[in-house]
Amino acid sequence: MEPRGAGTNRPNVVVRNGKAERVSARLVVGVDGRGSAVRRWAGFTVEREPIPFHFGGVQLTGVRSREDLAVFVFNPELGMVLGMVPQTKGRWRSYLGYPSGSYGGGLTGSEKIATFLAEAKRAVPMVAEAYAEVKSIGPLASFDVSESWAVHPYREGVALVGDAAATSDPSFGQGMSTTLRDARVLRDALLENPDWDAAGHAFAAQHDAYFANTHKVCGWLRTLFQDPCQQAQTLRRQAMPRIAEDLTRVPDHLFSGPDLPADETVRARLFGEA
Repeated sequence: MEPRGAGTNRPNVVVRNGKAERVSARLVVGVDGRGSAVRRWAGFTVEREPIPFHFGGVQLTGVRSREDLAVFVFNPELGMVLGMVPQTKGRWRSYLGYPSGSYGGGLTGSEKIATFLAEAKRAVPMVAEAYAEVKSIGPLASFDVSESWAVHPYREGVALVGDAAATSDPSFGQGMSTTLRDARVLRDALLENPDWDAAGHAFAAQHDAYFANTHKVCGWLRTLFQDPCQQAQTLRRQAMPRIAEDLTRVPDHLFSGPDLPADETVRARLFGEA
């Protein structure tokens, strides 16, 4: 990909399938995930935040649980999170997040399914009955959840959407909602402004603002509910009794959206400092 063609204001995509063909477009949108090649080809500046955590998932049948209820449980003492999400026809998406470096290279492959289930029961003993007679019907795979994001995900006729623009820890389930929001915000910017270059910058500015809030709040929640370190344990001892008395201390950005305030007052209430 070339962000702009020679002597034009349009990005060019070079397609090679036996021969090279140069295709000019008014706008190129990269939607190719967390390892985005479009992001690299177009020369976006990328920032990264390493997170020492992996997230594994597998599809199961035979889960004994309500089919109208998704379950997510955090065990911060072990640095683990478990998820069970009902699908259709008796299928479930089952997840387990765990500290990096565990299980001799991670929970990936059919030979690790027994370990996945055993560790899920260890992290959250109450799921032992739910997983008593399960069978896997899909591959088990884990990946590093370290976050990365393009600084201002628009340049020279190329826009990035979804994980290509920014990734957040999947423990908090913001990937798809952010992708859908990106698509809507980009669409609205293009409809409102006939100058698509200006519209692209307007989209990127909005994306930067709402992703910054998502990134910030997910970081707070990760510290409080997921991090097993001594400092996080000290914070939990202060925060959890006050949260038990008033659940509104937990920011609702994961469900009500990243437009909610995420200032020092919100952080102080979460950690029981105010």
